[in-house]
This record gives sequence, C-alpha cells and structure tokens, in this order.
Amino acid sequence: MRVTATRRAKARTVKKGTLRVSRIGLAVFDIDGTLRRIRSPWWHLHQHLGVADAAAAYRPRYERGEISYEEWAALDAALWRGCPRARIDEAVAASPLRDGAAALVGWFRDRGVPCVGVSTGLSVFARPAANAVGLDEVVCNELLFDGETCAGAVTVRATETNKGEVLERLRRRRGVAAARVVAFGDGRADLPMLRAAGWGVAVCPADEALRAAADCVVDDEPIDRVIPALEQWLGGG
Repeated sequence: MRVTATRRAKARTVKKGTLRVSRIGLAVFDIDGTLRRIRSPWWHLHQHLGVADAAAAYRPRYERGEISYEEWAALDAALWRGCPRARIDEAVAASPLRDGAAALVGWFRDRGVPCVGVSTGLSVFARPAANAVGLDEVVCNELLFDGETCAGAVTVRATETNKGEVLERLRRRRGVAAARVVAFGDGRADLPMLRAAGWGVAVCPADEALRAAADCVVDDEPIDRVIPALEQWLGGG
C-alpha cells in the first residue's frame, strides 16, 4: 500500500507547524469513493435499475451549464419514480465499503473526535454507510419515498460545488476552528472541502487536482493503513 505526503503538507508543516492529534476537533468524510468503493451511487442506481441510457445525457447538459445541479438531480430521480424500495436496497447492498473504512473512522472516535459525512450521493446509500462505520452525522441528498415506493424526487443538500460551504457550517455549529478539521475525499467535488480544512487526505483519488491539493494521499485499501502516516504528519497523540 502506498501512503504519501504531498508538497502542500511539507510546506504547511514549515509555515504553520503540525496539527497534533489531540487538537483535532472534527473529522469530515466524503462517502462515495472514499468510504465506499463505488464513486457515484446515482450512476450505480441507474445501472441497477436499467435506466443508464436515459440518464447518460444529463451530466453533459449540467457540464455545459444548461441545467443546474438541482435540475440534474431532479431529472435523475424522476427516472426512478415508482421503483420499489426493495430494488433500491438491492443496489445499496451491492455497493461495499472500502476495506479499513470503519477502522479509520473508529481511530478518530476512539480519540473523542466527532466524525461527520458530507456526500453528494443519496440518503439511501449514505445513511447505511454512516451507520456501518460510526459517523455521528451525515449531510446528503434525500431521495424521497411514498411509503415503500420511490417518489421520483430528491431534496438536494450537497452539490458538486458546495462541499466547502457545508463543511464551514458544520464546523462553525460545533465551534471548531478550520485549522482543527481533517477532511477526506476522492474526487473533484471534494476539493472545496479539503481546501476549507486544516488538513486534507485524498483517498484512492480519482482526480489529480484533488491529489495535488491534499496533504496526504492513500492510494489503495485497506484505507486505515493511513493512520500511522496521520500520526506522524499530525504530530502524534
């Protein structure tokens, strides 16, 4: 397994000193691609339900600026209208956690550090993952149901551009300075979150910009093997 410190980490150590483990006030985790192996639960669900071809045109429209993130989410969710919850649960069950995810979160919890999730994914995926690894709270996009049937609508709380703002709200509500936050992510949507944190870790990064912005990179599983590196770079217990 490969764990590396980046130039950013070395520069920040020289300029600011290390952040001691005992001074960490909040650990913030992306979920999909970071704690779970599957990077997009939206696309995973499209594939599981057989609507991927219909959904394929939506991302290019968002990237061209023709629709907002909220409109993109609404179009995606509409494809699932009328689907039984049990079929969606099957897709969730087929989306495993990364090896070492629970142990990594547990390392922070054992030291009294609150752990929260911030996910652009869906509540049906994010909440079971949060419960499995022991997150205290999760901010995600709520897929709505009418009883046991998908209503084909979603309440958006986390987008591809606002994770930094979500982190700011979370840490201010808990009275934690930005310098005392450690954030974990895997993709471009996590860039604002890592930049808003005092220390950033890229987990199996899918994006080179995120890799460059992180203080520490763990390239493969089990991801809890980053812990000795965190202890070293954060200055011990």
